Amino acid sequence: MKKYFYNIMFAFIGALAFTACSEESGTEPGTDSKPVVTVYQYEAQLPLSADNDVIIRVAANSSVEAAYYLAEKAEEKTGRNMSAEAYADYVVSNGKKVDNLSAGNPVDLTVTDMMGDYIITVVGVKGTTKYSTETSFKGLDWRDIATGTYYYSKTNVSGKESSPATLQYCANVDGLYRIKDAFNPGYSLKFTGTGTKGTDADGNFEVVRVAAQPTGYTYGKYGDVSIRDVATWQNSDDYLDNQMYDNGYCYFWVQYFVSAGSLGYGYDEFVPE
Repeated sequence: MKKYFYNIMFAFIGALAFTACSEESGTEPGTDSKPVVTVYQYEAQLPLSADNDVIIRVAANSSVEAAYYLAEKAEEKTGRNMSAEAYADYVVSNGKKVDNLSAGNPVDLTVTDMMGDYIITVVGVKGTTKYSTETSFKGLDWRDIATGTYYYSKTNVSGKESSPATLQYCANVDGLYRIKDAFNPGYSLKFTGTGTKGTDADGNFEVVRVAAQPTGYTYGKYGDVSIRDVATWQNSDDYLDNQMYDNGYCYFWVQYFVSAGSLGYGYDEFVPE
């Protein structure tokens, strides 16, 4: 059951910085006589899904005459039991060509619809010489638990009282859940189980955490709105009050905030059908 806290004065908490993308380290190709390609990985932005899609940037040195790429599940790549040289040949034969690539002119590629552990291999070619490099990506495999309705505690932020939504669990990351499209299309509420379980008048439950994350909402001149649970805001589990029940019902004691400060806090709920 929900815990209610009275007469609490919360200190102002500064804004959290969010990075729009993450980049893998690598060496920028130069003018080596061997064909060298380098791959950088970036987080996909809407309308793509960062859970299952990725942007890779391919850069080449002046010796690269052509380049090819292939994304496949890690277990499938391992199962081929090929040497590095043989697999490079396989990528050239079965992958896709990187068009318009040249030294000083990197190319961005979008790889989509990946669920599970993937290896993306890029091969640079000069005559019969090949250079291979790779990057990995873990695509989240979401499975439905229940459909229902998400209710907002701060309707002045959401602009609505509720929205249809789906509670899901991640099949390949233990303890990860989300309320799909809780806020806007592409903006889900993700949360993680703590392993702490109990029973109250409403049934069996697990305590969960809500890390800071974007909602897709904006608030006037203050810009983008994010959400986090009050425990994260206050950096104290004394304020941790989020629970997911066996029947799919969830409640979250959360704060909506912008870079300038808090927009308020309250209990958001997911009610299954």
